[in-house]
Amino acid sequence: MGSAFTLTLANIFMWKWEKQLVHRLKVSNEIYGRYIDDIFFTSNDSLESTDQILDEANNFHPNIKLVRQIGRSVPFLDVFIQNSKGVLKTSMYHKEAAEPYVVPFGSDHPDHVFRNTVDTAITKAVRYSTTLSQFEEEIRQMKLMFLYNGYPPRHIDRQLTTLFSKYLSIYFILPMLNNSDDFDYLRHQLLTTSTDKIYNRTVKSSTTDQTSDKNMQNQLVQPTDNNEITKSKSLIIHKRHEQRLTQNQYHIQGLWMRTFHGTDVTNTALIFGTCLNRNLKQELMPKMIKSKRRAAISQEITTQHETGKQT
Repeated sequence: MGSAFTLTLANIFMWKWEKQLVHRLKVSNEIYGRYIDDIFFTSNDSLESTDQILDEANNFHPNIKLVRQIGRSVPFLDVFIQNSKGVLKTSMYHKEAAEPYVVPFGSDHPDHVFRNTVDTAITKAVRYSTTLSQFEEEIRQMKLMFLYNGYPPRHIDRQLTTLFSKYLSIYFILPMLNNSDDFDYLRHQLLTTSTDKIYNRTVKSSTTDQTSDKNMQNQLVQPTDNNEITKSKSLIIHKRHEQRLTQNQYHIQGLWMRTFHGTDVTNTALIFGTCLNRNLKQELMPKMIKSKRRAAISQEITTQHETGKQT
């Protein structure tokens, strides 16, 4: 543990272990899923046959010991999966030890952090809930959690109405859905959105890689107009977020305009970006890397010195 390669080695080891099990389930047209050391699969075999499969898996290696939970309803990560007459239904699963804590609304973070926190919780509730009643129950629990952490009710309702209006193409005044058809359509849209975004991002990156060389050649060959370059330029200024410094960007903008008034430089757009404060891991990792490099260099020097003495 502690190495960046640990997870990759664990996945390689688990792949070798699960290869035979996955092949057996694939033949039976069953469902199999794994996230690190949490496994979920379906089976229509008898309980004795399923126990035999798991016993054989446990005997593969002494370091693998499966704690099994077999039934018509089981939790997997933060999803509760239920077999209802051959149809799998899902809902949110909350562990008993889970605490109702999120980023406090009164903490020193940019506004988009609070919006994204609420949006993520709403999106999970939509995706994990099979029915409208399950979604409404999860939204009630979610609202209590955010209220406990200081979020205003208006902030939560605004994120709900924004999400509903975006995917249902209807302007919502109240943060609630009218019928199950609207929820089913919203859930379908959210379940397929991530795949579309990943595909589009992949296509865009590949297209950019293919045309980057041509763009560089065009920039070198074609003559450029200084005025045209100045108009298309933008200057990105990154700043650490602190609540007491929120007005600084307006002061910088005013100073920029006063200093370069009447020149072409004012055509350059100033873009202000927020950098989150570094956490403890980010602060310590460079120090650990530097100390390891120093140790490796000192060890190499010592080895060379000893080799010189022997010769």
